[in-house]
Amino acid sequence: MRRAVTIVLALWSVGIVLAEGLQQVAASAAVLLALVLAFRKQLPLEPDVRAYVRATMALAAWQLLSPALALVTGAAERWPRSARYGQVLDTVAGAAVASIGTVGVPWLLLGGLVAGGWLLSSALGLFQHFVLWTWEPPALLKLNLSRLQENFGTQERPRYAAGGFLFHRLRFSHGAIASLGPALAVLARGRGLWRRALAGAVVCALLLVPFTAFARAAMLTGLGLCVLALLLLSRGTLRKLGLAVAGGLLVLVVLTPAWRARMGRAAENLFGGERSQAMSVGWRLVKEHPLLGVGYGNHKPAALATQAETGITDLLATDAHNLWLTTWAETGLVGLALLATVHLLLARALVRRHRAGSLAATGALLSFMGFHLLSLVHYLPFHTSVHLSFAFIWGLGLCQGSEGLGAPRAEPGGA
Repeated sequence: MRRAVTIVLALWSVGIVLAEGLQQVAASAAVLLALVLAFRKQLPLEPDVRAYVRATMALAAWQLLSPALALVTGAAERWPRSARYGQVLDTVAGAAVASIGTVGVPWLLLGGLVAGGWLLSSALGLFQHFVLWTWEPPALLKLNLSRLQENFGTQERPRYAAGGFLFHRLRFSHGAIASLGPALAVLARGRGLWRRALAGAVVCALLLVPFTAFARAAMLTGLGLCVLALLLLSRGTLRKLGLAVAGGLLVLVVLTPAWRARMGRAAENLFGGERSQAMSVGWRLVKEHPLLGVGYGNHKPAALATQAETGITDLLATDAHNLWLTTWAETGLVGLALLATVHLLLARALVRRHRAGSLAATGALLSFMGFHLLSLVHYLPFHTSVHLSFAFIWGLGLCQGSEGLGAPRAEPGGA
């Protein structure tokens, strides 16, 4: 069983950087292994983790049931697409990682795979940012390269939105934010100079990802997490150097013409543009079906049904560009309450382990903060690779054994 868990977690680590399909295979295997452990009564979960696991199961059950209720009540006319309905698995992914992690977690292996993967992927992203991507991948991969060929700069100085190995700028940048929390935790609290140096290189690579992808929310979130982690977790030279790097990247954003144009359109997008329109349609669905919603995965057809009056486009109808609003529209107040319960229980469990010295929990807490900052303007669960990346980090944060990876904390009143 320990070998099987190691293989699953390693595959998931590689999938975070390389391909969504690998993550889905790993997540499915993790759920199966968790069920086997539960059947054998070999899940020694602590009470706060057990509460989180049960809450995720309740939320997943409601998501599975909500489309049927929407059909019965007339809130929906059809069942959601299988791709969206299948994302229920993502809901229990973090709980599955926390469950199989009770067998044992190969911390150094996972850290090496994620760190090495992001260093390679960020290097590829840098190339994609400056050089027009012309290579066509095999058709079976079904990769859309249109955004890699869209010029965000000028004809004289073209700049393209990088996608890394995922070939998708938002999956690339939002996945980087998921991994940024653990990298910052190791940088600030890791044991051994070489580990902290490697973590520093990974942090720089991860901050470079949203810059090369022209992802505004991810860029601001990454810088915010970096500053927060440095102020709360580090001191002395490391804090000054880290803040200088973050400040330098912010100056680079301001001085880059393509980025200035992107940031200039941000307020318009949020308070009167496309994102505002998507949110207004989401609120309309909430008002029409507040208790049960239109059914999990049914936001798009429900939003498109208002197209004649709202002018919503096919692309914008996908979700309400906000985690809580989309959840309320699809699964009603019941789903909203269950989601809030899941995240409150997760936060409580992570905070307790962070205070006990768990390096993984500290990184997961930073990742958790990044998720909720991004979720103000994005419905992150829409991209399975992004949701599974965050779930992986959160699940590991609930596992034991990472305490030995961190540097000893100074005693109260000590130097």
